[in-house]
Amino acid sequence: MDFKTTTVAYRCPACGAVTTSMTGIFQMDAPLFKLKCSCGGSQATVEKMQNGQVLLTIPCVACPSPHVYALSEELFASCEALPLGCSVCGVDLCFVGKENAVAKAVEDSNKEIATLLGDTAIESLKANGADDLSNPIIADIVGFTVSDLNEEGKINCGCNKGEGDYECVVHPDFVSVRCKKCQKSVIIPLDSTIDAYEFLNADELNLN
Repeated sequence: MDFKTTTVAYRCPACGAVTTSMTGIFQMDAPLFKLKCSCGGSQATVEKMQNGQVLLTIPCVACPSPHVYALSEELFASCEALPLGCSVCGVDLCFVGKENAVAKAVEDSNKEIATLLGDTAIESLKANGADDLSNPIIADIVGFTVSDLNEEGKINCGCNKGEGDYECVVHPDFVSVRCKKCQKSVIIPLDSTIDAYEFLNADELNLN
């Protein structure tokens, strides 16, 4: 069974980032493959079993214990972008398949999460008086939203429209966006959960 082109991507419950890796190591005699998030807060494992199955142990963004999924070796090696989700929170935790298809699935998942959060979170937070950054996925989604605005030409700076060269850096408490050409920039604070959620619905971003 050829696993060279199989890619696994999972969302870290500690920082919200997506960790992606090919499982070419399975071409050797190693039955266990580990994916560790760069933040050090989580890891996923992929294990070949003697009964012809592949077991994936994936940490969950909502549940205290990881989820275990059993796939046949044939499915693991041939699927395009198989989502593995949590039935409790309804979020896809992991994708297995071909590299490009998995990357597209991760992008679509980020958009879906952003939409869900933007549609429901603000009123819920205001109703409960909550205003702390408790969701580890928020910073990742804000960075994704900035990228989306850039692709749509909705970031404004001192350059002519479409001529800016933007750098986006996600920090624990804020996101900074800077134009490398005109040096105009903006800092988007993440110390308020309500403000972070509202930014998900931004139509444009103006640099000063």
